[in-house]
Amino acid sequence: MQLVAHAWSVEKEVMKSFGKSLSPIDLLVVSIVFYAFVLLPTVLIQWQFPTQAQPRPAEQTVVEVNIMAGSSFITNIIQDVADDKVEARTLIPPGVCPGHYDVKPGDIVALANSKALFIHDYQENFENITGLIEAAENPALIIKVIDIMGNWMTPPVQVEAVDKIAQALGEIDQENAAYYQEKAAERAQAILAKGEEVKDRLLEAGVEQVKVICADMQKGFVEWAGFDVVAIYGRPEDLSVAQVEELIVEAKEAGVALVIDNLQSGATAASETMAQDIGAIQVTISNFPGGFENTETWEKTIDKNVDLLLEALNEWREQYG
Repeated sequence: MQLVAHAWSVEKEVMKSFGKSLSPIDLLVVSIVFYAFVLLPTVLIQWQFPTQAQPRPAEQTVVEVNIMAGSSFITNIIQDVADDKVEARTLIPPGVCPGHYDVKPGDIVALANSKALFIHDYQENFENITGLIEAAENPALIIKVIDIMGNWMTPPVQVEAVDKIAQALGEIDQENAAYYQEKAAERAQAILAKGEEVKDRLLEAGVEQVKVICADMQKGFVEWAGFDVVAIYGRPEDLSVAQVEELIVEAKEAGVALVIDNLQSGATAASETMAQDIGAIQVTISNFPGGFENTETWEKTIDKNVDLLLEALNEWREQYG
């Protein structure tokens, strides 16, 4: 603005000096020339200059990933106990089987810039994990294997996972170790309280009398929920016709109400066929937070799973009960 003001003052001085000796037409010509060759370029320069000089906003700065997590479970827990002290990136999408995920170039780049990799114990020898570590070429990478038995959807196992992940975070970030432990203790109380709430819903629905067959990956959660698991089955591609027939016969004899499948196992055609032949209701639940829409946390996932199970149970009771 100072440049523009200066240009106007120059024009005024020119008018004072020559105004008395020039005709009106001459004055008009002088004004046009002054505007075209002095004032307009000055305005353009003034408009462009601050745009070029402004610094890049701080929020556009790219933040490097601190930890890569082998599943949404691990990411979810890190976010719960670390707040904004740690940046976590989920490697395996929550709706995909951990052992069948194809590593992407972006995953390699992310791991190459990560401080640590947190994985489940069952992922330790997966080819997609070992291959990723090799491709990342990150000699300083810290690998933390979270060794826990059982289904992480159940509250007792979830509490154990929170404690072990908090310990692992403290080992790689000793300055905040006490903070992680404190947050883990708070988180454990919240998980157990949620577990009691969910159990009350299940008991009220009378699930302890309900016989089911389920995917082996869901056995731990379904048993914790209180259902009577008559039999389990593996991944769809591993099931033979003979095995399916045996399951159907066993389920019919036991009076099975539900066939409970696992979202991350893939196709549900086999479980749907079994349910039709048995006279049961098929239902698919998730083994990881984020598998279904709007289930990005453990709490939302367990609520969704229970909603689906109880809806299926009500449907069976209306049709066959």
